[in-house]
Amino acid sequence: MKVQHSLYSQVALVQDLPEYNLKRGDIATIVEHYPMSEGEEDGYSLEGFDVPQVTIEVAASQILPITQWQQEEMILHKLRQLSQSRRLQLEDYLDFLWQKEQSENMIA
Repeated sequence: MKVQHSLYSQVALVQDLPEYNLKRGDIATIVEHYPMSEGEEDGYSLEGFDVPQVTIEVAASQILPITQWQQEEMILHKLRQLSQSRRLQLEDYLDFLWQKEQSENMIA
């Protein structure tokens, strides 16, 4: 199922875009949505990177809603505070959850 972001919502970049001198985590506003057929990734036009009158086009996989970005950054911050042994335990648990998710998706 495709995730569709709402027009004029704020999103964060999930990767650097060196051609625009933009970094992972930079925030912008969606100003246009380009729906694609099933199996292809939707596109978006973004504005507001503290650069006036600049619009860039990105694929849906290159952005996240700002609230999701903030939540993931908080999780990463906590992860970095864990000891090596706790990180290994967490990795095992995440593998378990991921496998469970995959099997549930195959049933659905």
